[in-house]
Amino acid sequence: MLTLALEKPGLASPKLVLSLNKGARFTVTVAWSCNADHQDDVDIHALAARNDGNGARVSALEDVLSTYNTRRMNPQGGVLATAPDGSFQTPDGGLSHSGDMRVQNNSESIEIDGSKLAPGVNEVPLFATVHEADHGGQHADEADEDEEGAAFGDIDLCTITLKDGAGRELGVYRLSDEFRQFNAVQLGSVLLGPQGWEYVAVGRGFNGTLNDVLAHFS
Repeated sequence: MLTLALEKPGLASPKLVLSLNKGARFTVTVAWSCNADHQDDVDIHALAARNDGNGARVSALEDVLSTYNTRRMNPQGGVLATAPDGSFQTPDGGLSHSGDMRVQNNSESIEIDGSKLAPGVNEVPLFATVHEADHGGQHADEADEDEEGAAFGDIDLCTITLKDGAGRELGVYRLSDEFRQFNAVQLGSVLLGPQGWEYVAVGRGFNGTLNDVLAHFS
């Protein structure tokens, strides 16, 4: 089972056919906002997976695009190098991340380059996670409750936007309230089919860490 160190220092929709060939590039961006005083942090992650019909699987940490898998964030176990601008990518360059943003009302994006993905990679599951970071206050409806850690219910708005290599918007999804009790959500998967890539929104919620999510794919 793949395991990463997870400590940081200091709406399900039908599939969207992207009409892209195997070598196409496109970008998935997760943006979030929170009107509360606290600083919840949303991260986006992706897997370069192989699916032979029995579910998507990854067998090497090199296939996990996550800030927790960078040597900067996780010196003891991370395998991905971080560029001076904070971005990082898988060794083949097929998946790249814009860089970890820890301030609310911000965004992170992942670029998928089909021409660089390793042979056999035919699915890219995409995840968002949320965790508590430097809370200075609470939501109004939580004022009389003990906080048990961050969940997507703490996030006022979380959207997923897909764009093609030319920057054209292909689709926008909003994470619905049904995921408010979870701190990790599989947003969807980008699948390589006979006609090229397509995006399938999944909307599968998890409670736990990214390692708990990885356990379902390794």
